[in-house]
Amino acid sequence: MYAKIISMTPEDKSKIEELKKSLYSRGAPDIRVKRRLHFSPQEIGDIKTDWEHPKEGNGEADEVISLNKRYEDHSMSFFTKLLIGSFLFFMSALGIGAYLVFNGSNIISANNIDITVNGPITVAGGDPISLEVQVSNKNNIKLETVDMVVNFPVGTIDSVDISKELKEYRELVGDISPGGVGQKTIKAIMYGEENSKKEIIINISYRVAGSNAIFKKQKTYEILISSSPLSLLLSSFKEVTSGQEFEFEVNLSSNSEEIIGNLVLKASYPFGFTFLSSDIKPSNGNTFWKIGDIPPKGKKTIKIKGRLEGQDDEIRAFTFTAGRGGTKNDDAIGTEYISARQEISIRKPFITTQISFEDDNNQGVYVGLFNNAIKAEISWFNNLPVSVIDGEVHIKLSGTAFDKVSVSPGDGYYKSADNEIVWNKMTTSGLGSIGAGENGSVSFSFIPRNLSSTLRPVTNPNILIEVNVQGKRISESNVPESIDSSVKRLIKISSELNLTSSIVRSIGPFENSGFVPPRAEKPTTYTVVWTINNTSNTVTGAEVRALLPPYVKWVGKTNPVGEDIAYNSNTGEVVWRAGNVSTYTTSNNSRVRQAIFQISFEPSVAQIGQVPILVQDTTLSGYDDFTEESLTSTADALTTRFNTDPAFKDRDDAVVP
Repeated sequence: MYAKIISMTPEDKSKIEELKKSLYSRGAPDIRVKRRLHFSPQEIGDIKTDWEHPKEGNGEADEVISLNKRYEDHSMSFFTKLLIGSFLFFMSALGIGAYLVFNGSNIISANNIDITVNGPITVAGGDPISLEVQVSNKNNIKLETVDMVVNFPVGTIDSVDISKELKEYRELVGDISPGGVGQKTIKAIMYGEENSKKEIIINISYRVAGSNAIFKKQKTYEILISSSPLSLLLSSFKEVTSGQEFEFEVNLSSNSEEIIGNLVLKASYPFGFTFLSSDIKPSNGNTFWKIGDIPPKGKKTIKIKGRLEGQDDEIRAFTFTAGRGGTKNDDAIGTEYISARQEISIRKPFITTQISFEDDNNQGVYVGLFNNAIKAEISWFNNLPVSVIDGEVHIKLSGTAFDKVSVSPGDGYYKSADNEIVWNKMTTSGLGSIGAGENGSVSFSFIPRNLSSTLRPVTNPNILIEVNVQGKRISESNVPESIDSSVKRLIKISSELNLTSSIVRSIGPFENSGFVPPRAEKPTTYTVVWTINNTSNTVTGAEVRALLPPYVKWVGKTNPVGEDIAYNSNTGEVVWRAGNVSTYTTSNNSRVRQAIFQISFEPSVAQIGQVPILVQDTTLSGYDDFTEESLTSTADALTTRFNTDPAFKDRDDAVVP
């Protein structure tokens, strides 16, 4: 679009200047006309809607083109071109589409590849299955190097080698021509829970000529396990009280007509569960059992005892899984057959029962001493909103430190033949009826004793107290319902760790010199003997310490060789780091632990007539591995009175001039 420049004559310019002067003159008349909102038809008809065209033959006017004419010509040209372009694009697209349809192309689509699986939709667990997988190529080009990968669910084994778990199967299908079909047969054996669905995922990968890319297609095939060759049933309480012992029964039953071989069982315990025992010993820790072979229609039961601790109304889940043992790892499941899960809720006990020793109410392990009487108190509290009637308290005592002769049953009836004490409403009136929110207690005492002999010494001695509180409550249907509460508490007996300290001159590994009795300002040597006596439990970290007075010198001789005996000249302290001390280590056997060292004493005249201290009070410390408590023992100070020496005589101890 363009405009042509028209030249002006001097006369035209003069007229324009005159017009400007008249327009901008102060005396110019007011030519403003008031507008009207409405016009008559005649007036509207007189209004021109276009620029006037110059008359033909008017020189330069022939070269002036109406702007409106130019605009109309230009607009018509643009829309015409757009319409023509759209029509040409449509015809081109139509032609290309017709060519692709009738003459073929190299474009490939996964939508033109079908994966068809022919096989059973239900199968009995343990029975072999056969699946025919067909891959159809509906594209117009060949599929090259078609590869099939089949992913099987957990519980699938090889139909040929039943000891091998089948997780993935891969096979080359090969090339598939346009319109062709590739086919493969897959066989396997599947296990699972009854009425469970198993998914088999089939992945097809392929290439096409002229491309390095790998294309994929996937198909999921579902099979319903109509029955299981193995049943796994769990039997236990649905509710337990915190700390209560209970038993789990795991029942394995074969539904197969064939032997189920190399069967293993694995348990998964919740937080707070403590494994106590099982009638079949676990092969790895306390969660794995080797069951072995189960014959057709055979059964196997495992009983597991444990204790569950937690807060009221908490729910804990136990899971057990059975399967074929692994070939590489004997303590693992190679092929999982079936699993079962059971929830147990923790409830507040109907009757809370506690055992207290000497005002110790923490309900943990209590540490006692041989030949020291222990007073026990059994208390109960009724948590029910109703009364408990016909209450009874039964206590069983056992353990390697239990002496039935030492029992004082209090108000209870002691059945010594059964090591049991019983309280009921005849011995204790408060047990006849325990009201809602009411409590009560009974007490008894006993003395732990070391009943072992030198021929059969007992290590880690203990006493176990088992309490069972029984009663009845009236249910909502007015039927008496038995309730009980059980609790146990263990007493560990501390080892007797003792230190003996003595001073000698005529005996021992060293030869002593000097005057006896000691003479002022003259040196006399003595031999110090420390002996550790220990009884029933091993002790670690044993250490003996003592101070030498300033007037006593360390000679530097020690015995036996290998014992860690040291002297600190800055502090005057002698330290024997005995370390580990075995059980029943006394001066009467070959395992005696002793530390022997020599000292020298040179008295001053100020000590004449006195029996001076040579070794101050001695302390033994150690750690009882069984009771997990620290042990200590002390020995009195040693003086010049060496009366443990057979050569000692009266007045051999006082310093003389």
